[in-house]
Amino acid sequence: MALICYTRVLFTSPGKPVNARTPLLHSESTQGGLSPINLPRYYYSPKLFNWTTMTARYLDAQDKLDVMPVISVSRQDGQPKYCNLCECFKPDRAHHCKECNACVLKMDHHCPWVSGCVGLANYKFFFLFVFYTGCYGLWVFVSSLPLVIKGVKDMNAPLDPHWIALIVIAFIFGMTVVGFAGVHASYILRNETTIEHLSDRPNEIRVDFDMSGQNYEVVSVSVLDNLWERKKGENWRQVMGNNPLGWFLPIKRGLGDGTVFPYNDYMFNQIVEKAYKQRESMNVCTYENQHLTTDYETERLSSIESTAQMT
Repeated sequence: MALICYTRVLFTSPGKPVNARTPLLHSESTQGGLSPINLPRYYYSPKLFNWTTMTARYLDAQDKLDVMPVISVSRQDGQPKYCNLCECFKPDRAHHCKECNACVLKMDHHCPWVSGCVGLANYKFFFLFVFYTGCYGLWVFVSSLPLVIKGVKDMNAPLDPHWIALIVIAFIFGMTVVGFAGVHASYILRNETTIEHLSDRPNEIRVDFDMSGQNYEVVSVSVLDNLWERKKGENWRQVMGNNPLGWFLPIKRGLGDGTVFPYNDYMFNQIVEKAYKQRESMNVCTYENQHLTTDYETERLSSIESTAQMT
């Protein structure tokens, strides 16, 4: 199983975003034509998300405003994240790998042991490879140690240094790799990647209030807030698949297409609420500035009139 999983990791691409010059996919189109809505290429709303396939549909001109707002990870100025090297708009959780010189969907890390990146399409196989390899190391340890003890104690056999090396390496290797598999299991249950776990930068989330693409706010979210953590069962199925019989078999990868991921409901509502508050505070500041400007102009004109009368 470890060798099969390792082979699947080697020969499975982690997944790459669509090039910006590539036309929208058929599933992204509206009645055979491109959608006229000027939103970022990738965005999320609970009302647009298919929870069975873990994919999102795109807005079209016939949709009503009740599906708004939609949110997406962006730059600080609100523009979608764009990779100049790959010439593609980067979906949420996609990163550019310098070693591979390519953007990777839901990138977890670059792994020299598999000579490539671990991402959306091969993460399940990588986890299973680590899990089975760790189990094999521990199995070698627990099966060899009693045999060596019995041979030395009961049969007075000489202690071969190779057996000592085998037991020590199997124990260290098995415990280390099983621990590594446990770390990735916790990442899966929290719907988190290695990059996201180690990140120290806040996420900038763009909130579009309508379909114009011009009416939006950018909300900064703390790096401690996990945007995509949902119930543990949902998180697990996203990576391992819906069928329990296939969870530990390297046959099919997880769900979704890697372009849009379901946000934590609480975080989604908090982000939208914060965006509305930002918009309200900006409107209040604009009104106060206009009011102060009007008062200043009135006082200036009054002063001019008084001076003219004195003259």
